[in-house]
Amino acid sequence: MKAIKARAKYFVTVFLLIVLVLSSVGYGSRQVKASASSVAVLVPSVLTTDVPANASSFVLLPQSQRVLDTRNPGQSIVEAGGTRTVMLTGPIGVLFSASVTAAVVNVTVVGPAAPGYWTLWPTGQARPNASQLNVDDYISTYGGAVAVPNLVTVPVVNGGISVYSSDGGNVVVDLVGYYTPSATATSTGRLVSRPAPTRIYDSRNSSVMIAGETRTISVPDSISSSTSAVVLSVTVIGLSEGYWQVFPSGNNKPDSSNLNSFAIGAISANQVITSVNQNGQVDVYSSGGGHVIVDLVGSFTGSNAPQSTDGLFVPLDSPSRFLDTRATGRITGTGSVEVDVQTQLGHSNIAAVAMNTTITDAFLAGYVSVTPAGSSPTTATSRSTSTTNVIYSNQTVASHAVVPVSSRGFDVFTEGGGQLIADISGWYVGIPQTASYAVRSKVVQATTSGCVGVAAWPVGPIRTGSGPDAVKRLQLRLLELGFWNSGADGEYGLSTKQAVMAFQKWTGLAATSVTDATTAAYLNTTQCKPVAGRTTGDFFEVDKAKQVAFVVREGKVVYTFNVSTGNGKDYDEEDQLSNGRVTGVAKTPVGDFKIYKERDEKVYEGNLGSLYRPKFVVGGIAVHGSRSIPAYPASHGCIRVANPVMDLIWFENLLPKGAKVWIHD
Repeated sequence: MKAIKARAKYFVTVFLLIVLVLSSVGYGSRQVKASASSVAVLVPSVLTTDVPANASSFVLLPQSQRVLDTRNPGQSIVEAGGTRTVMLTGPIGVLFSASVTAAVVNVTVVGPAAPGYWTLWPTGQARPNASQLNVDDYISTYGGAVAVPNLVTVPVVNGGISVYSSDGGNVVVDLVGYYTPSATATSTGRLVSRPAPTRIYDSRNSSVMIAGETRTISVPDSISSSTSAVVLSVTVIGLSEGYWQVFPSGNNKPDSSNLNSFAIGAISANQVITSVNQNGQVDVYSSGGGHVIVDLVGSFTGSNAPQSTDGLFVPLDSPSRFLDTRATGRITGTGSVEVDVQTQLGHSNIAAVAMNTTITDAFLAGYVSVTPAGSSPTTATSRSTSTTNVIYSNQTVASHAVVPVSSRGFDVFTEGGGQLIADISGWYVGIPQTASYAVRSKVVQATTSGCVGVAAWPVGPIRTGSGPDAVKRLQLRLLELGFWNSGADGEYGLSTKQAVMAFQKWTGLAATSVTDATTAAYLNTTQCKPVAGRTTGDFFEVDKAKQVAFVVREGKVVYTFNVSTGNGKDYDEEDQLSNGRVTGVAKTPVGDFKIYKERDEKVYEGNLGSLYRPKFVVGGIAVHGSRSIPAYPASHGCIRVANPVMDLIWFENLLPKGAKVWIHD
């Protein structure tokens, strides 16, 4: 069995701009199963401090065991709405007669996989309102190259776990370890969480890992037999496609992988639970090379640790949704939200939780971090470590987190903004941290006076294979900002490409007509429509410097179009009407003009070629339709617009005879 290798090719220009301190619900609530319903909150009169009978200690397997791979002979891809069951105990289970209350598995969705969500829960129970992995629209376009991993803690009730896919794909499940009943004081398998993650390695401070390299990392406080396993948060920035493995230093590389890199500059993160060697070291192997950042989150006690109930794990009946901001509104950039788990669970002796955090409708690239509530100043705008990393707008990404809590619970912080979701699988017995700081104020994105504001539905990068919902978001946002296209039909056609190019020209981006990550980010954050060069009157403004045109009514821009004007070169060409020669300079004149002639003909023959439904401005210079509106001046002097734009001009009578036309550099 081979480690899963990601081969997808991202656009990466904007990725390298992400804060490198690091790490799919799509349109509506399609890819995270839960609707934005409120969480049922328990309000007991007194929070209890008992140790529940199902409290358990953690057992790490000597090496991960692959328990499901739908790519194997005899298996098949999980169909949309399909479920696979994995038995862990009993005659066919890999743990045989072990008593298991919860399992820790590394799950990787392998393409081709449709945009959707994946849920793991105890076999025999009703499927919960929760999810642990997501494939968003952009990722899904890479087909067979998709590989999306996440660590998952899932309760086990009847000896097995079930895996559900909303929209289908291949899935690989590797069993990392399990929890076994231990309701009384014990030595081994108890979580010792750190007050905050500690950065123990960052290759950016030394040298990048090359393809095929193994690097040894020392883990503090884990040398003696009082530690059975460590919990690490690992973030990688790939030099190329490939996979990453973390294992005890000196051991043979396992057959399974922990993370996957899609391409150069691609950032991914996952929690890893592994043992260390006798010197407290782990090895990190990279098949494709890149940078690796490792944060120490906590550890599990070993046989020499004192006996205690602190750190025992209490699984819930099934993963449960504790937070979904889609019910209350998107959290804006550098904003956060607190979740009071003690009140909801009815226990005050909660030291940490095992959870899955998801950000969806991500507004901008950035990171998400989960920390004890009240552990950061109310004025803080960033965190030193991350739980999840967002690398493009409208991304949906999920990440496992073992997180200590305070007496107020935990806090989810988003650098770039988005909808935040948290599903909890269980909690750890112990003393919560002190909440040293007040509740952070919600960050509100103010709208610039007189403008449309930021995008309500974030736009993400678009590429071949993107779904119609993603394209509709783009089309609606362009229309909202005044860049005309033929409507939200979900097709990335000519009018949409021309609108994207016009927006790029207006904002000073590379005019490619491709909605890459940078363009998407600008679309999300640009609040105002273009402003006309004159504040009164009705006219058609042509900005030769930006190569765009505006339809202005009462001094306000109504529509913005992509145009191509004269290229400024000398020409000597055949006269299409007289068969003689025509010479001149391909220059679009500047000044104030009026439409003096119009011809509603799809093929109007002029001296230098045919024109589509022309409106003449001065001499032989006209505003006319064309099938070629490039990113640069290319005409003989006319003002080219796309044919659909010219149809709009005629249909809405935007340039009647006598209409004012202002052309300027």
